[in-house]
Amino acid sequence: MKKYHLEFKLQAVNTYLEGADSIRKIAKKYKISKSMLHRWIVRYQIHGVAGLQESYTNYSVEFKMDVLNYMREMGASIEEATAVFN
Repeated sequence: MKKYHLEFKLQAVNTYLEGADSIRKIAKKYKISKSMLHRWIVRYQIHGVAGLQESYTNYSVEFKMDVLNYMREMGASIEEATAVFN
């Protein structure tokens, strides 16, 4: 998977948040998938800039179980859980 710089992600997200165009058109402009752009937007709205920064962390078993339990109890998708738990 290609890694994108923080500045690139912020530019794409801000273009959407400014109301310049639809997710589809912005994704096409930046040559990324609609789902990726949507994921960045949601993460930014929930966590701010920190939600767009990459983190390479090993997660504990307890954390993983919290995420899975949240998904089961809330009926959340992987994308929704990813956004909530960053």
